[in-house]
Parts: sequence; C-alpha cells; structure tokens
Amino acid sequence: MRLSLALVLGALGLAVAAAGCPRDTEGGTLPLLTTEDPVAEQALRDAEQAVTEGDLTNGEERYRAFLRDHAADPLVAVAKLDLGRLLLATSRPAEARPLFQEVATHDDPRLAERARLHEGVAAQLVGDSAEALALLSPLVDRTVDPEETQLLLRTLAAARLSTGDRAGAVEALDALLRQRLDETVRDETRQELQALTEQLTAEEANELATRLEHGGEAWPIVARRAMREAFTAGQLARVRELGGQLRAERVPLDAELQSMALRAERTGRVDPNAIGAILPLSGRGREVGQLALQALMLAAGQPADGPRVGGPRLFFRDTAGDPETAARAVDDLVTLHQVVAIVGPFDSRAATVAARRAEELGVPLFTLTPDARVVEAGSFVFRAAPTPAEEAEALLRHAKRHGAQSIAVLAPEHAYGQAMAEAARNLAEREGLTVAGVVLYPAGATSFREPLEQLRALRFDALLVPDHARAVSLVAPSLAAAGIGTDRPLRLLLPSVGYDAGLARSTGRYLQGAWISRPFHPDAADGEARRFREAFVARYRREPDLLAALARDVFELVRRSAEGLPEAEASRQIVRTRMAEANAPTATSLSGFSAARGPRQATAVYELRGDTLVRE
Repeated sequence: MRLSLALVLGALGLAVAAAGCPRDTEGGTLPLLTTEDPVAEQALRDAEQAVTEGDLTNGEERYRAFLRDHAADPLVAVAKLDLGRLLLATSRPAEARPLFQEVATHDDPRLAERARLHEGVAAQLVGDSAEALALLSPLVDRTVDPEETQLLLRTLAAARLSTGDRAGAVEALDALLRQRLDETVRDETRQELQALTEQLTAEEANELATRLEHGGEAWPIVARRAMREAFTAGQLARVRELGGQLRAERVPLDAELQSMALRAERTGRVDPNAIGAILPLSGRGREVGQLALQALMLAAGQPADGPRVGGPRLFFRDTAGDPETAARAVDDLVTLHQVVAIVGPFDSRAATVAARRAEELGVPLFTLTPDARVVEAGSFVFRAAPTPAEEAEALLRHAKRHGAQSIAVLAPEHAYGQAMAEAARNLAEREGLTVAGVVLYPAGATSFREPLEQLRALRFDALLVPDHARAVSLVAPSLAAAGIGTDRPLRLLLPSVGYDAGLARSTGRYLQGAWISRPFHPDAADGEARRFREAFVARYRREPDLLAALARDVFELVRRSAEGLPEAEASRQIVRTRMAEANAPTATSLSGFSAARGPRQATAVYELRGDTLVRE
C-alpha cells in the first residue's frame, strides 16, 4: 500500500505543486491571498512556472529564494505550501512536514485545511500513521480539488492498513473508486482492493458486507468473500442472505458461489422424516460400522420391506475412517437430503470433527463415541455411548449399595485401563469408598504372578478389572489360584468390554457373583433388547453389538421426536429440545439424554449367577 501511495504522489505531485496558489471553494483559480508587492508576486509566479515546465530543481531554488527574500510577505504561506508539495512529489516528506505544520496554523481556514491534508500525507510517508489518521479523517468529504481528494483517500487507505484497520482501508479504497480516476490508477486501485479483501478476517468481511454501500465497487467483492466465509463457518442463513443480495444487485456468481447459495437454500428446508447416519463402512472399523448400518436399516424398514409410508427414511455416508470425510458427510446430509438429525460417527476423531460441523449447521448429531469431550462442540451435539468413567461410577455405586467399603483395581497398562483406574480413584473419593490400591500389569500379559502378589497384601471388598474379556478369562482363574477371594468375600467388577457370552461358558465358575456393566444385554428374557436382537438375527443371521443397538435406539428416539414437525429449519431445534426431554423404552440402557447431553442412564449392572446375568 505504501508503494502505491508513492506512485500516486509521483503521478499527482507535479500537478498539485504546479497548481500554484490554492484554489477557492468554488473550484476556481482566484488566489486566496494577495500581496501589494509586485516583485514578490512575480517571484512566486516564476517559481510556479519553473515547476510547470518540469524544472523541479530550479523551481525549488526559486521557492526557497522567495522565502528568504520576502519573509514578511503575505504570500509566504502559499510559497511554503507549494514548496512542501514539491518536496512530497520528490519523496522528501520529512523536509516537507514542518512547512505544512507552519501553514496549518494560518488564519485562512481553506489554506490551513490544505496544509493539514498534506501534513497528513507527509506523516504517513514517514511512518506516523496514527498522526496521519488524526489529520486526515476530519477532511473526508471536505476536499474540492479532485486530485487532493484522491490523495486524501489513498493516504487514508494506507494509514488505516498500517494501523491494522483493514476494513477502514477497504472503505477508503471504495470511496476512491467513486472518484474520476485515470484508468491506470483505477485498475491499480481495483487490484489493491481485491488483494486487501483477501486479507480480511471472516468477521471483518461480514461486517463490511453489512455497512458498505451496495453501489460501490467494493461491496460485491467483499460480499462474495463474506459469503464464502459464512459457508465455511456453517452460517447458512447468512449465506442465503448474501446470495439474495448479490442476485438482487445483479452481481454474477461463479460456479462455487452458486453451489454454496443453492446448498444454503436447501438447508433452510428440513425433511422431518429424513434421518442421516455417518459410519465407517469401508476401511478401519467397517465391521462395526456395517452392524450399526444394518440396525439403522432395520429400524427404518429398509431394505427388506422398504421405507415406511410417510415414515422415516435413512440416508447414510461412509467416513472410510477419515475425520475430514465425516465433516463433509455432515454437509451432504444437511444440504442434499435436509436431514432432521444425524446418528454417528463412533470414532472419537471423526465424531469430534463432525460435531463441530453439525453445531455450525445447527443439526442435532448423536455420536456413538464414548469420548465425553465430544459434546463440548455445542448444544446440538449428543453422546449416546457410555464413557469409561460412567461405567466405573455405575459399578462402584452398585458395590457400595451392596455393602462394599474398600475397592482395589487390577488394570492393564494401556490407556483404557489407566483411565478406568483414575476414574475409580476419583469416584471412590466422592462416594466415600476406600481405594486399597491400584495394581498394574503389562497390556497383553498372560501371567499375573507379580501383580497378584501385590494384591494379596491388600484388603478390599471389590476388585475392578478394566480389561477385555480375553484378559479376564486369564485373570479370574489366576485370582483363585493365588487364593485371593477364598478367605474373605470378594466381588469382581467388570466393565462392558470385560464380559461376553463365551466368558461365562469358559470361566464362569471363577466369576460367580461378579458385577458386570452391560449397556446392552441382548440375552435379556424380555423387553426391547430381546425384541431387537431377535429381529436383527432373523434378518441378518448374526448378533448385534452395543453400537448397533445404540444406533437403533437413537434412530427410534429421533423418529419419535420428529413426528408431526413441519418442513422448516426450526424442526431441527425442536428435535434437539425434545431429545433432551425424551424418555422411552430402548434396547440399551440409554432411555434418553441427560442435561449434559450424555446418556440419561449410561449402563446397567448385572450379577453373574450360574451362566446367567441377573439384573437386581
């Protein structure tokens, strides 16, 4: 921007300096000041003539001679102003500035104002942008000479940019483009405006798009930029508004902006019967994702007997294990299918990215991840899966209700095991339980001699073993072989990953009386879990897992919450509100969502009796 200012000074400086005596407010050429000394008047004209003829060195010498030989003449102020402008035009702003400062105190207001204008230009050229703004801002819309107006506006643009006011610089360039400009200067200014617009923050672009006059050259450039930023931020109502304004002003939109406008318009329409899903159907996690998709298709009546007439329709996207694909999937489901809500993803990274995008778009997202942090994205994001801490809490509270006073933890040295151990410590403190000790063993261990020796030295009523079922099948008989639990009552506490049907058959005699967390218990004698499992197995000839059951439950809760809603954007907010209040029978322990947008009941605790899990 400073380089552009120098170029304009080069283009305008000679004309400004050659103008001689300042013009009056009518735009004429009558001198504002006169002298009764014809010799002084001729000396000033000789200086002006030399500059007009391009002899700048001679002109400068004559101005200085005038100031030396006619120091008391009334035309001294005019000579100082003209000499200062000549110095500006020859890139000597520091020398020019004191001359303008002297003239700025002159009794003639028009002469003093012109001096302040040029003093502001000099201040900017020497790097004093704050002073330049202070001098120049009051002069906007007061200058009469077209060249001085251009000089004022370009200098203001440079000063505002130098002080970090990009929006103010755009406004100054917009005002400059309203002037009569040489085509070369106009083209250069447009290029500067375009480049400066690209430097604006999203907030600056949006604010400028609101306050700029639509008739100028800057508004269409800024509005298009603001429209892109609003789309990226998920502010689709703003995209629709800007798109409408641009069309009303007959501003052409490129293919990208047309696509954004179309998608934004579509998000304003919501199909309350359309429910989306984001799952890993290829790549890592595809087996679990495919189970969840089958559960959703079963709930939606697809594909065996087709969609319900007038009922919910399922639209799904494959993340392929890629978090960024999850964000694009949210866009697709909202803009192409106008879904009222979305189920998934369950991978923590994909869920986090999708949650941010869903919050931006204002669509309820019901993730299947156990990561408690995912709901921090905002009020449209829910979590259906239980966290390790929630399972630990359910187990410890159950143990306390049944008389346990002291617990111990035998955990593997991996992230899940240590997270559960830490949760147990924190929860025990809150629940008034004693933590006898935490004993760790290497992840994947098959021998537990040393950890069990440490356990033998502790006294406890319940033992939490946060590991998968294969590890528990080794730990349980090792405990019995070490005599732990034989001399005093002992309850094992197992999270949901620590138990499966095969474990009861292979190691059940060592697990009798164990308390086990089960968010989904498909072997229940009756209820939603039993009905869901039977229907799933009948259709797909395989067993559903917890995530499949959670996906099914969320779908059913959304379906009920969306019944009778209008095809309007407000439907998504209504679903969000209703889901926070929903309470219905579910195949899992979920039943609905808490005020913190997690599962209202994260899990249930069962006791192993024989080969059957019994819920007390």
